[in-house]
Amino acid sequence: MTGTRKRESAQTEIDILASLGRDLAATTDAETAATIILDAADHLMGWDASYLILYDPAKGGAPRPLLTIDTVQGKRVIQRNAAPKTPSENMLKAIEHGGFLSQYNEFFEIDPSRSFGDRRQRTLSQLFVPVVSGSRTIGVLSIQSYERHYYKDEELDLLKDLASHCAGALERIWAQEAVSDFVERLKILHAAVNAINASLEMERVCQVVYETVTEVMPCNDFVIDGYDRETNEIIPIYAVEHPGRRVFTNRYVADHGMAGEIVLTKKPLLFHNKKEMDESEIKFEEFGTLEEDPTESILAAPMILHGEIYGMVSAQSYEANAYNEDDLYLLEVLASHAAIAIENARLFDSIQQLANTDPLTGILNRRRFFELAELEFAKAENSNIPFSVIMLDVDDFKQFNDRHGHKVGDAVLIRTAETCKISLRVDDIFGRMGGEEFAVALPNTPLDNAVEVATRLRQAIQEGDSFEYPDLPLSDTYNITVSVGVAEYNHTCKTLDVLLDRADKAMYASKNSGRNQVRVWGQG
Repeated sequence: MTGTRKRESAQTEIDILASLGRDLAATTDAETAATIILDAADHLMGWDASYLILYDPAKGGAPRPLLTIDTVQGKRVIQRNAAPKTPSENMLKAIEHGGFLSQYNEFFEIDPSRSFGDRRQRTLSQLFVPVVSGSRTIGVLSIQSYERHYYKDEELDLLKDLASHCAGALERIWAQEAVSDFVERLKILHAAVNAINASLEMERVCQVVYETVTEVMPCNDFVIDGYDRETNEIIPIYAVEHPGRRVFTNRYVADHGMAGEIVLTKKPLLFHNKKEMDESEIKFEEFGTLEEDPTESILAAPMILHGEIYGMVSAQSYEANAYNEDDLYLLEVLASHAAIAIENARLFDSIQQLANTDPLTGILNRRRFFELAELEFAKAENSNIPFSVIMLDVDDFKQFNDRHGHKVGDAVLIRTAETCKISLRVDDIFGRMGGEEFAVALPNTPLDNAVEVATRLRQAIQEGDSFEYPDLPLSDTYNITVSVGVAEYNHTCKTLDVLLDRADKAMYASKNSGRNQVRVWGQG
């Protein structure tokens, strides 16, 4: 583009604008529409660089470039990577003033994030106009020349007319795209809701919610927090830090933090940038491994069920203006279903706990012990992995019941179970067989190590504080001891019952030898 171009005749301008309207009416593709609009601007006024960016200041968020074109070494080049995270000063100025003309007398450097195309030259004459449909601003149109004083006020007015002619079609196309995109996200949400409602496992519910959020919106960090009304505490349930790393945090009093704010107000939160976060005056509860929190945008929705607050679901992005009202709606829908599913999972866990535990001691009952121990027995049988079991029995237990009654006997069993639980690993299987008899299954544990465990249990129980029951005189105390038997799996053990029977016989050998000791099956 060289020299001073002549403006088209009035009739030609009318024809170009009329053709623009017809062509835009025939397309539903946003980039095609942008191409038609910029071609019309080129025929009317000419340009070396141009862009059409959708942006609604009322909604905020990141601008969406439809088309950005520059002239590089004499050729028109589409710049696919020109996507500003925030509206430029020129965009905001065009929206505020209804358009403007800028002229520059010499080459100048600008921030690379705000530039595109051939950096060896700069546009020196520029036009910026808002695209306004009715009372709503939907974007900014700009054409630019490498020549000084190429555009004048009359070109500015003509570009405003062009923007006015294309505004309705652009809004229609944008709305159609937005609806299509939202429908696709709702389909994903629908599938997620079905998966959430079909699961009774807390971990699975949280995982589905997290995966759905990452699929339908930006999400670097993710949090699901519960709320304990009795203690007024926030209970961390599920947290993920970029890039997909699980994070485990501690509960805290619900008088601060984002979850604390949501528990107090029962309302969602949407922050577009750090400035809004700071202005909220919320004392955020930090989590994760990063020294400095890179979060720029936050979306958080309350989990509410039957009018009661159960916690919150939050998505966080390291980019500013990452979320809008559509994202908030989607997260609120997910949060409402998550509240139902998490409560159902909690109730199911409670029922399972009741079904699997001994009601007196709180440890595994006989049925559940055998279910879990059978799995470990099969591993040992098929893979030659070491596996041992321990049987222990409270010494002289009948005396506790006969001398002091069943309440004291029950307290002895509870004390014994609690002492053993403290001394065992998480993977060890510990259950009550009935009466005063307990069993421990030790996965991946050879005999020598099993004997060490058995000895540690016996000593811990013996060395515990003298047992006192509140309803008895202080002087009436009794020390608890146990007799213990140990057995290790080998090829002669055809079933778990055989292995436990060997440990049981070793335990009775302990009792017959004076009690309060450990005996091993097959040794004496």
